[in-house]
Amino acid sequence: MNTIEVKNLTFHYENYPPILHNITFSIEKGETCIIAGTSGSGKTTLCRILSGIIPHAIKGNIKGRVTLADIDPQRLSLPQTALRAGMVFQDADSQIVCTTVEDELAFGLENLCIPPNEIKLRVEELLEQFGITALSDKNPAHLSDGQKKLITIASVLATNPSVLILDEPMSGLDADNRSIVLSAIDLQKKQGRTIIIVDHDFRTVMNANKWLILHEGTITVSGSPSRLKSDTAIL
Repeated sequence: MNTIEVKNLTFHYENYPPILHNITFSIEKGETCIIAGTSGSGKTTLCRILSGIIPHAIKGNIKGRVTLADIDPQRLSLPQTALRAGMVFQDADSQIVCTTVEDELAFGLENLCIPPNEIKLRVEELLEQFGITALSDKNPAHLSDGQKKLITIASVLATNPSVLILDEPMSGLDADNRSIVLSAIDLQKKQGRTIIIVDHDFRTVMNANKWLILHEGTITVSGSPSRLKSDTAIL
């Protein structure tokens, strides 16, 4: 069963030439898919379309068909899409909006008008799952880059989306913080969540089920990691 279906997708931002050209691919439920490629190849744009950020928050022209968890993210509101696909930005600081970790994890649930007792239980569950209970009353601005990344992942997962999209989650992290984030991703994989990871580095997640390599807005190679070992020169 495919969680994501993209067929003949072409996109351009307003007043700019196309950045994605006739893209077609699918991702099955529970798969971990790496989207790789050089800067400017369209990786982040593709993730914004899958998560509904485009066209709801960022305008542009979309042609083709996108289906995610049986819905078209273009037709639902951004909060409705976020219940199915959550995106973690490359820059954690741009995504964090609250002054305590606990409030950050509760923020999305509060916007969905979830009852306070349910919010409390969900936040406590996430704090324990990500090993950050001791940070609950800390200001995220004062934490390490790795801790900030964990918080943004946990906050996106608060609404329990079936798809988790991570845009260059290892960017700017040292070895210790990379290990922390990889452990969090591995946990979500074991729990059967569909995961999309954008990264320049072929080595980031070697146990992915599928790879897509973008080049100048087109998919040049797709398939299993074993098939792509000979194609890493494009990265």
